[in-house]
Amino acid sequence: MKFFLAALLCAILPAVTMAAERPQGIAAAEAVAKAAFGTDCDMNGMPEVPMAEPDGEGYGHSVYSFSYKPDYDPNGPDVQVEVYQLFCGSGAYNIRHAFVLKKSDDESLKLATFATPDLDYSYADEEMSKLKADPKVRGFRATGLLVNATFDLEKRTITSHAAWRGIGDAWDSGEWVFRNGDFILTRFEVDPTYGDPDPAAESYVVYEVAK
Repeated sequence: MKFFLAALLCAILPAVTMAAERPQGIAAAEAVAKAAFGTDCDMNGMPEVPMAEPDGEGYGHSVYSFSYKPDYDPNGPDVQVEVYQLFCGSGAYNIRHAFVLKKSDDESLKLATFATPDLDYSYADEEMSKLKADPKVRGFRATGLLVNATFDLEKRTITSHAAWRGIGDAWDSGEWVFRNGDFILTRFEVDPTYGDPDPAAESYVVYEVAK
C-alpha cells in the first residue's frame, strides 16, 4: 500500500510542478491576445495553458528572452525583450499562435503583427491542380495569428507553415526576422495547387529579401 501511494504521488507531482512553472507575465500576455482575437484565441477552452515542452508540438506557451541595440539610441543601453509565444487554439491539422512582446523601453505589452502577401491565383483547371501563371502579389496585409509557428532564438526568426487541408498538398510558409523592435517579413512561399502532397512539387517563393 505504501509503495502504491508513493508511486501515485510521483505520478501527480510532475503535473503540479509543470503548472507552477508558468512564468510571470504569461497571464498578462494571454489577456492581450484574447482581447485582440476573441474566439480565434480561446486556447481550446483551457483555463490554464501549460508551458510547452522543449520538443513539444506547440500545444502550449513558450517564452524567449534576448536583448538588442535600438537604432534610435545606438550608444545607449540594450533593450531587453521577452517574446511570449501563445497557444491560441488548434484544429485537425493546424495550430494557431499569437506573439506578444515585452520590451524594457516600453511599459505596455505589444501584440506582434506580421506582414503577409495578398496573392492572386489563376487556376488552369477545375481541380485547382495547376496555375496558368505564377501567383501575383497584389499588396500586403497584417495578421496577428500565425499557423504552426516556431521561433528560432539564435536567429531571432519566426517561421510558420499553414496546411490548407489535412494531406498538406496546398500550403503557405513565411519567415519573419526580429529587427529593431518588430518582426519583419523576409520570405514567403506558397503552394496553392491541390493533388500532390510533395512539398516541393509546385511551390512559389513570392517574396524574399536578400540576406
